[in-house]
Amino acid sequence: MKKLLLIAMLAISISSVSLAQRILINKGDQYIGAKLAIGSVAGASTGYVVSYEMGLQQNIGIGASLGYAGYAETSGLFDLKYSSILVLATGTYHVDVLKNSKFDTWAALNLGYNIQSASGTYTGPALLSGVPVPSWSGSASSGLLIGGALNVRYTLSPKLFATASVGFGLGLVNIGIDYRL
Repeated sequence: MKKLLLIAMLAISISSVSLAQRILINKGDQYIGAKLAIGSVAGASTGYVVSYEMGLQQNIGIGASLGYAGYAETSGLFDLKYSSILVLATGTYHVDVLKNSKFDTWAALNLGYNIQSASGTYTGPALLSGVPVPSWSGSASSGLLIGGALNVRYTLSPKLFATASVGFGLGLVNIGIDYRL
């Protein structure tokens, strides 16, 4: 019986050591960041994102992001302007995928709202001389959003980190800098 108990305790000890994971974010850790959003940014080629993350407990955090992208184009008889403002709340789960102390990897689940707008001005010939042609504006696909992203943070110094995200957000890829508060 003692041998069986010893073997069981040894097995539990070995399994807990192999399942132990490096702590990547602790309760109270805080990061702020600025990022460039690249690819499929609501019609624009780039956008801008500011973000915040706070550790709730070991390897679990919450955060928020605010993003903006806009562009203008001339289409036939109209000058058109588009903009997208993305407001996200984020839950994060940090996992030591790369097994390298310089890297912090995590998955994020995002819930937010996308505020899109479009406006245009008629620039073609006036129908009647001296009569102004009104501009138009409206909403284009504003609404609630849900999605996920995979992220990595590389340590440049104890307070400064290079960061990248792939997945749901303002762009397909976000690259930038995070600062630990």
